Amino acid sequence: MLQLISILGFLRRAGSTAWPSLRTALLRFAGYLVPIAQTAVTAGAAWWVSVEVAGHEQPLLAPLAAVVCLSVARGARSRRAGELIAGVTIGTIVSDVVVRYIGNGPWQICLVVAVAMSLAVLLDGGSVIVLQSGSSAALVAAMASATAAHPFDRVVDALIGGALSLVALSVLPTDPVRRTRRCAAAVLESVSAALRQTSKGLAAGDVSALEDALALARSTQSTIDSMRVELRSGSEVARISPIHWRGRRRIGRLASIADPIDNAARNTRVLVRRALIATYDGERVDPQLADAVSELAHLADRMRLMILATTPAKKPNEIQLSDELERFARALPQQEISAGFSAAVVSAQVRSIVIDFFEVCGIPRAVCRPMLPRPAQYAGAA
Repeated sequence: MLQLISILGFLRRAGSTAWPSLRTALLRFAGYLVPIAQTAVTAGAAWWVSVEVAGHEQPLLAPLAAVVCLSVARGARSRRAGELIAGVTIGTIVSDVVVRYIGNGPWQICLVVAVAMSLAVLLDGGSVIVLQSGSSAALVAAMASATAAHPFDRVVDALIGGALSLVALSVLPTDPVRRTRRCAAAVLESVSAALRQTSKGLAAGDVSALEDALALARSTQSTIDSMRVELRSGSEVARISPIHWRGRRRIGRLASIADPIDNAARNTRVLVRRALIATYDGERVDPQLADAVSELAHLADRMRLMILATTPAKKPNEIQLSDELERFARALPQQEISAGFSAAVVSAQVRSIVIDFFEVCGIPRAVCRPMLPRPAQYAGAA
């Protein structure tokens, strides 16, 4: 009986430990389910078209081209498809010429790979075209007896696979605007969390809280990188997919605010780092400045909601945020240099982030700068 109880306890503990890992794996799989299905169907379709329509007996490169084109990083598929087709063309022509006249074998494979990759580097130098030139040359030379007789059959196979991959990409059931908007909002969410934690640390003089805020601010870079990737992907999908042509204007708007959001995240990192140094050094920080950082965190969160809004009619919109930013900017306190250099830098960074937020709302820097009070003068500073 005791053994049964111990076994049940062990199973219960193992289940409680394994379930989070299993749940994470299932969520990760759910995110990749559509791309996996899309790639698999496209590869099968490329083989079928090459065999049934083009009449090729063994179209090895058709499904391979489809898989490679769909598996590259989002935002680069159309360019990579062109590079892949060019690489296959170079590799197969070089390999066919060499195998036709001097046969195949170890040294012939060395020769065709070297020549094909050298030509690819001279023509373009892109990683995909160079790699595909070498791999296609090696494949054709190694399997010369098993591949199609006509040298251009393999080029046609690559064209079929690349073209079908672009067709599959154009009908991908994912809204490119929504993905990009969510990533941009995620950056602002991280900025808001870091500013809010910084405000608490400044108000309490808590070094530990400011260290946590700095960790939050530094974590924004991966989110920014994701935003850039999704922006390129969204621009590509909106360009080649008729289903998403209506989203091209919104993608263009998101592209115009990517740099200001990036700048706001970078300025936030500087602000948090200087706030931490000011607290380390015991500099006097005006309580109003801590309140201003807290209000700035609130504005970042409001801006996140603005970006997530699907239509301009939904609140908050750019006009409302611009008014809120102007009221905040005109009420900003000044931090005198006598309080310490780092504290003055924190005040200056608040101003910089406000300008970045104005630019996110579509207001140029030259227009919003006069709304801010003049910074504290550094007269008498050493």
